[in-house]
Formats: sequence, structure tokens, C-alpha cells
Amino acid sequence: MTVTTTLCNLSDLPLNATHMVRLVTVPLYAPEWQQWLTEIGFIPGEQVTIMARGMLSGDPLVVRVGVSTFALRNCEAACVQVSALPRPANASPNAAGDTL
Repeated sequence: MTVTTTLCNLSDLPLNATHMVRLVTVPLYAPEWQQWLTEIGFIPGEQVTIMARGMLSGDPLVVRVGVSTFALRNCEAACVQVSALPRPANASPNAAGDTL
């Protein structure tokens, strides 16, 4: 059985939806963001949640990664690729609050 993982940008997540960091890809004009995002905790396997968005433009984002909270611009958050958390093997289909 093959499991497919769908990646999306951190900047596209809804509020309070916890996902897992998969990789960080930075634009050519800002290569230093790779080290900076890694240093503040955006490493593969770490859990991440958008806690709040700026009022008018949605910028900046308040992001919790692990146990730390940071403000990121949308362009920085777009560098972080995430996927949904894996469901525990013994979880029922609606254990995570899913609706039918």
C-alpha cells in the first residue's frame, strides 16, 4: 500500500490547523532565509500551526512551531512546505473531529 503525502505552503493553512513541516525551500533572492527558518525551528517533522493573521492583508502570520511562537511574513511562510499530521493507526475516522 502506498501512502501519498500532499504538500502545501504554510501560508495557505487555515487558522489553528496543526500540520507537520516537510521541507523549506527559499527564493533565489533570499538564500539566507534557509538557515534562519531552520534555526528558529522549521525543520522536517516539527509540528506547526497558524495562530493568527494580520487584520487587513493577513500579513504577518503568528505561527507556532514546536513550543515557540513567531511572526512571519506571508512570503517567508510560503517557503515552508507542510503536510497534514499522520493519523494514529488505531484512530477511528472521526477521532480528529472530521465531519462526514
